[in-house]
Amino acid sequence: MEWGNAKKFVIVLLVIINVVLAGLNYRQRQENTMTSAQERAIFEVLSQNGITMYTELPTDAASMSRLEVELPEYSKETLERLFFGSEKTTVTVKGSQNLYRNEHASLVLDGAHGLFKNATVESGKGELTKADAQREAQKFIDGTEHFFGTYEEPVVKEEEEGFRVDFYGVHKRENVFANYFSILVTQDGIKEIEFEYCPVVNYSGEKRELAFSDEALLTFMREWKKSGTAEQATIHRIELGYDKTERSTASTDGAIYLDPCYRIFLMEEEEPYLVNAYTCQIFHKD
Repeated sequence: MEWGNAKKFVIVLLVIINVVLAGLNYRQRQENTMTSAQERAIFEVLSQNGITMYTELPTDAASMSRLEVELPEYSKETLERLFFGSEKTTVTVKGSQNLYRNEHASLVLDGAHGLFKNATVESGKGELTKADAQREAQKFIDGTEHFFGTYEEPVVKEEEEGFRVDFYGVHKRENVFANYFSILVTQDGIKEIEFEYCPVVNYSGEKRELAFSDEALLTFMREWKKSGTAEQATIHRIELGYDKTERSTASTDGAIYLDPCYRIFLMEEEEPYLVNAYTCQIFHKD
C-alpha cells in the first residue's frame, strides 16, 4: 500500500514539474517574440522618417551563441576537380595569394576568399532567362558535393553582363552570411565565381540575448539619416544570421568567431546594412 502511494506521489510530482516547465518555456518564448504593438510602432516610426518596408520582420529573437569557424585548407587536386573540370593548373604564390591557372581559366585564393574567372565565357544574356541562370549556378553548387557546406535558396539579380546568383551558407537551419557564393552566369555559361568559405567548427560560448529586429531597424534608421544620401528608402529584406564583425579576426590557431547579425537590404542600394544582434551596433564590412 505504501509503495502504491509512493508511485502515485512520484507521478503527480512529475506532472507538476512538466506543467511548470511548459509554463516557463511558454514565458521564455513570449519574452523572445516581438509583440504586434512593437511591429506597428516600428512601421510607423520608419514611415515618418521616409522609410517604407515591404517585407515581414523576424519576430523571434531567441538567444544565440557565437559560431566558431576556421580558415579552409585545399588540395590542388580538389580545386582542379571543383573549378577546372579536373584539368591541370599551374600555381603561383604571391604574398597571401595563391593563383591557379590554365589556358582557359584562373582561380585566386586569399585566405577564405576566392575568385574564379573563365576567360572563354563571353558576357551577355542573349536568350538566357533568370530560371536558366539559377539552374546553371545550382548545378555548380551541387557539383561541389557539399565540400563547401550547404546553402539556402539563391537570390538571382539581373546585371548588364548576365545574371548574378547569390548563395548563402546554412548551418543547422541558421543562416551563415559569412559563407557565400556569388556566381555570374551568361548565355555562354558561368563566367565568374566569387566566394568566401570558412568551415564551421561548432557553437562557441554561452547563449546570449539578442536585440529584436525593431531595435536593429532603429539603429539602421539613425545611420541612414546621418548619411543624408536620400530622403526616401525602401526596405525589401531583413534577415538574421551569422556574419563576420569587427571582432572576427582569425586567432593564432586559425579560429574565427561569427556573431549573430541582422542584414537590412534597401532597394536603392546594393550592399546591406549590417547590425550586430548582440550590441545593436551597425558596422561596415571591409
